Amino acid sequence: MSPIFKHCSTLLLILVSSVSHAQGLRVVQPIEGYVCMSLNLNERQLLDNSKPVLVRAQPTPNAPQIGVAGATVAVLQPVQPVNGFVQMLFPTGQHAWIPFNNLRPWRSLSNPVARCVPSWLSNGKPGFDYK
Repeated sequence: MSPIFKHCSTLLLILVSSVSHAQGLRVVQPIEGYVCMSLNLNERQLLDNSKPVLVRAQPTPNAPQIGVAGATVAVLQPVQPVNGFVQMLFPTGQHAWIPFNNLRPWRSLSNPVARCVPSWLSNGKPGFDYK
C-alpha cells in the first residue's frame, strides 16, 4: 500500500469520526440484509473526481442518476446482479443501483481484522459502523 493511500485513508476515517462526533450521530442498530462493499478502484481512480461511480434509480445505464457512490456502500444480500447492477442503500435511505463491476468486498487496508457493518444512525439515515 502506498503512503499516499494510507495517509488519505487515515484522514478520511478521522474526518468521518470527527463529523459524526460533532453532529452527535451514533449507531442505533445494524441494517439487516446488507453488507459493506468498497469501490473497486485503484488509488489514482479514487482521487480522480472526473470519473465518479454513478448510482442509478434502476438497474440500467440510462436510468436517472441518484448520485455518486462513496468509497464504502451498503449492498443488498444476497448479491444478485440485474443487468450488471446490484441494489444498494444510498446515504439518503433511498434504494439505488450501482454497477457490480465497480465493487469488491470491503476490507480495511490498515487493519486486517476490522469489520464494517451497515447500520442505522441516530439521524434515521444509513451509515456504517466500523469495528
